[in-house]
Amino acid sequence: MKSALEILETYKGDVEVELERHLPRTGDPKDFYASVWDLIDRGGKRIRPAMVLLASECVGGSRRDALSAAASVELLHNMTLVHDDIEDQSELRRGKPCIHKVYGIPTAINAGDAMLIKVFEIANSSNIPQERCRALVSQVAKRAYAITWGQAFEFDMWNRKQFTEDEVILLLRNKTGALTALSTEAGAIAGGGTEEQIKLLGDFGETIGIGFQVIDDALNVEGDVNKYGKEIGGDIREGKKTLLSAHLLRVANAQDKKTFSRLLGKKKITKTEITKAIKLYEHYGSIQYAKTQAYSYLENALNTLKQLPASPARDNLSSIAEFLVSRSF
Repeated sequence: MKSALEILETYKGDVEVELERHLPRTGDPKDFYASVWDLIDRGGKRIRPAMVLLASECVGGSRRDALSAAASVELLHNMTLVHDDIEDQSELRRGKPCIHKVYGIPTAINAGDAMLIKVFEIANSSNIPQERCRALVSQVAKRAYAITWGQAFEFDMWNRKQFTEDEVILLLRNKTGALTALSTEAGAIAGGGTEEQIKLLGDFGETIGIGFQVIDDALNVEGDVNKYGKEIGGDIREGKKTLLSAHLLRVANAQDKKTFSRLLGKKKITKTEITKAIKLYEHYGSIQYAKTQAYSYLENALNTLKQLPASPARDNLSSIAEFLVSRSF
């Protein structure tokens, strides 16, 4: 049986060829084309487009049916990263300076806008029956809007000292969860799945997306920067509202809550202060709590997927789901 990484590798090349078919690499102004391709060319495992293609195969469709949908979803993902990094004032993405750090904020915003426009053009070019194509474009629009709503909800939470775990999950459902749900929904739509199959695969994608993001947030305080590719403790500096921070604020004593609240979102926070905040996570078991919750989401996602007929594609989706929530710390 192939590993998750081997499975992803078998789908990666086709998606990258499809992206190149729609996105010019060169031209004037040079920074426009360079900024659009910079993040894409940094690699990534192409997890979401692989999920699109596997979801199509799960419902009896083919890789060819869903290839444009896969490229569209991958481009939407990259667009969100460009804009999120600007909004979060992030420093690193995939181990290199963020796009806005390389090209400046105006060019990065414009690159993200160009990507978003191409998302819909690519989705609309799908070589599938017109009815499916309309459904695909409509679902892309629905989920893209949910992602922007989730971002707005995150803005609303930025300056709040009090927030709950339920609010964090709502946020994740409308950001990472919406994007992974779109991945599996898009594949099911392109592959000609029934309404029930589309819903099951969408529920699977959303659930595993939440679990993935919970683990990603834990990696931000316990990972290796060389493997993680982003600034360790950056979420603390940015004031990101995570399941870890919500748990800490629920269980910590009054003094430690006050200390952590002062550090969360402190722009000129020192490395010593970041270490102090991480020690509080460790003391109150917040990292382990997040891992436990992530594995619960994984279990629920796998149980949902089992409601679909057994197939190699379903097994491969299960392997990818387990990989997403079992990444090395």
